[in-house]
Amino acid sequence: MNVNKQLLAAANINPTKNSSQDYIFALCENIEKNELTLPLYQRDLSWTLKKCVELLNYQLLSKSPISAISINIINNTDPEYAVPQVSFIDRELLPNILRGQMSVVDGQQRLTTNYKAYCNHPDLKNVVLDLGKGEFVINTESVRRNQIPVGILLNKDESVLIDYTNQHGVLSGVLSSLLQIRGKIKTYQYTINFATDLSEEEQINWFEVLNNAGSRVSIIQMRFSKLKAHGLDIYTQYIHPYGNKVSVK
Repeated sequence: MNVNKQLLAAANINPTKNSSQDYIFALCENIEKNELTLPLYQRDLSWTLKKCVELLNYQLLSKSPISAISINIINNTDPEYAVPQVSFIDRELLPNILRGQMSVVDGQQRLTTNYKAYCNHPDLKNVVLDLGKGEFVINTESVRRNQIPVGILLNKDESVLIDYTNQHGVLSGVLSSLLQIRGKIKTYQYTINFATDLSEEEQINWFEVLNNAGSRVSIIQMRFSKLKAHGLDIYTQYIHPYGNKVSVK
């Protein structure tokens, strides 16, 4: 009896062994260095500010870990094979893909939220840790005495937090507590599931299986994203400006 060769090859591969854990701050550093990027077909950010706050609170307060992220390691950098990569947030097209490049198949929204806190991005300017309520909240007014902006608390540079507490005397008395809270998030670990040299079709299939509850990436969204390779960024040139006008109204 003949056994399909592809079946035998698949039986010799156990992808569940290709997993590890890494700290949030280490992942953010990889994003900053463009060592951790996004495949060109990935759609733009979709999370609301409320959703970002929910993630931050889950990481801070929940007794269970966050779900894993999925990364494709690019070893075959042949332009005819490797999917073009873009940076996080501004979606700048990378001119070259280096061997070992880490490409996020699933986890863009979570990683971007953490990275925005890490670099004190203006998108999170209204997110603060409320020490009285014991959670992150959205505050569109002046920061209160018992609140600290997330971009200060979780800034990549710890001295930014220390300087802020020195400038706001009431917080200097709870600096040790703030450092403890910061330390938890800094050393919070994400489980990472790795695959190597997946084709674009295989990556999309992986994403859709992981998001079978309804986060299917539409063909239109992928085509919009791919226009970046031809010098047209549909998100920054059209969608974002229009969205800003709508939100102002």
